[in-house]
Amino acid sequence: MKTRIITAIIGIIFVVLLMIFGEMLPILFAVAVAIVNAIICMEFLTAKKLQKNPPVAILTLIFSVAMPLAACTSLWYIPIYVYSFVSFLFMIFLREKLSVSEITFGYTGVTVISLAMSAISRLICCSGGWNSFYLVMAVVSPWLADSTAYFVGSFMGKHKLCPKISPNKTVEGALGGIVGSVVGAMLAGLIFQFLVYRNVQFNYLALLVIGVYCSVVSILGDLVFSVIKRDCGIKDYGSIMPGHGGLLDRFDSVIFCAPFVFFISETWGLVINVINCTV
Repeated sequence: MKTRIITAIIGIIFVVLLMIFGEMLPILFAVAVAIVNAIICMEFLTAKKLQKNPPVAILTLIFSVAMPLAACTSLWYIPIYVYSFVSFLFMIFLREKLSVSEITFGYTGVTVISLAMSAISRLICCSGGWNSFYLVMAVVSPWLADSTAYFVGSFMGKHKLCPKISPNKTVEGALGGIVGSVVGAMLAGLIFQFLVYRNVQFNYLALLVIGVYCSVVSILGDLVFSVIKRDCGIKDYGSIMPGHGGLLDRFDSVIFCAPFVFFISETWGLVINVINCTV
């Protein structure tokens, strides 16, 4: 647990630094998301050792970097079109080295992951401001749900949630995750409204909905990628984050939350009023 906490603190410091410099140079957010997405996608390929195939690895790296960057433009659909086209070509020209099931495994996983991470890029780049707030909203609810569930489950967990998939998950931990996610979303709104920006009013009902929704789907996301790990016979997707595993082991809950946050932002709005502070 000590290693897990130290790694989490380092991660928080990195996110804070990104927010500080990203407010001055917003493109840094998209670049950071692109780098993280590339690592996550390569970790996913390792589940079936597909990263050892040079054409697959190179195509995945190019697409996983290009997609989050293109998401900030009107040409967001080009990377996914090219990636899909070349992946289908692999079925023809690499059929002696890779099975169709292996290609579709890599294609499906990398596409889902990259689209979800690209939602974070577009959410930030097209927000018209308040970049750090949107970044926090995309990751804070699922991460707090995950962390709160872990600690509550460790100290109070008695009833197993899905013992055949994830033996350590408990009902008590899941309930604690819901509370942590909601509190985190609301607290983030208060901190950014009264301490960071001071000229904006956030939609707290929308933040409440995000907190509740993300607390549930973060568990589902974790379970989905746990099923994949078990099917592939691996414990973690990587080891880049001691105590947590790989980046994908940390972002599996974010993958199903980020697109929803973007959806709520676009349809309902997270900002309801901008306060004019000029005298």
